[in-house]
Amino acid sequence: METEIPNESLLTHLKEEVDTRFGFEVGGSTPIKRGWLNQKWKIETNQGVFLIKQYNKERMKRYDLSMIQSALHTQNRLFSQGIACPEILSYKGDLLQKSTEGERFTVMRFMEGSLVSPGNLSSNQMQSLGDEVGRLHTLLNDGTLSAKSETIFKIPSIEERVEYWQSEIHKCDEQGLDRVRSLMELQKTATLALDLEQFNDLTPGWCHRDLWVDNLLFSEDHLSAILDFDRMNYDYIELDIGRLIISTCLQNNILNRKAVQAFLKGYNNTNELSVERLVISLRLVWYMESTWWIDINPHEGEPPKRFQQEMVWLARHHQRLEKELEKRRSNNHVLTN
Repeated sequence: METEIPNESLLTHLKEEVDTRFGFEVGGSTPIKRGWLNQKWKIETNQGVFLIKQYNKERMKRYDLSMIQSALHTQNRLFSQGIACPEILSYKGDLLQKSTEGERFTVMRFMEGSLVSPGNLSSNQMQSLGDEVGRLHTLLNDGTLSAKSETIFKIPSIEERVEYWQSEIHKCDEQGLDRVRSLMELQKTATLALDLEQFNDLTPGWCHRDLWVDNLLFSEDHLSAILDFDRMNYDYIELDIGRLIISTCLQNNILNRKAVQAFLKGYNNTNELSVERLVISLRLVWYMESTWWIDINPHEGEPPKRFQQEMVWLARHHQRLEKELEKRRSNNHVLTN
């Protein structure tokens, strides 16, 4: 049975592995407190600044190792073609390393930039983001990677989803969870009002599948890096778009319409993205993720709380998104409760 190296020893172990494989002399190191379970450190070396990412062994059990390796090679291809993402170092042809103690890790060039909190991206930053994600989707689907016969997300029927929410509501009644029950009732009501026919013309393709604010870095008025390609796979491209918009443009239950329009402008430099398709993207990401984040078991950490708020907001607003986003009054840049 594999065991985790104690935290205080893990960095020392990985530094030794990096020194042996890449010939670095590692000086200072700074932990990066982002992500779930995986650990990261910024390291100063005699050959520049790099980042070590250690893959948690328990989390790795949920993933297909070959898909992670494919995602890492794709990331390097994207880097070579000008996409703003970190270059991963190769050792004996491998990008995903395995240490002498069985630790999986990668070493990549450190990307400068800052996180921007949800709802606080400027129009220039959003336009830059849209432009880069449009180019990303184009390169991911240029034929280098073969299309798959089916997407990761299988769209459930309304009946299936309503049955799920009814079952969860029953659990809330048994446990006296009134607050969560009201959220689930909201999800059930929104599901009953959803027209699945709008999902008939979605765009299957290779996607990042983890595009949200914690995986984006910005410098001044432009995007400086897209991070964490580990979940890349064949899915609906609209899921990338919807996840990005709700993550970057919603703050305090207000959707910044001006920021949405800036993203549209940037994305349309390389790909066609209408308001109608963007609205469908938001509805799709809600339909996929609502059962993840509206749950009888409380989620730990700030990101899951944020995701739950997004699902509640989308359930309340999904029927009037298009009408509101297409408003042309110059003084109306937000969509509120």
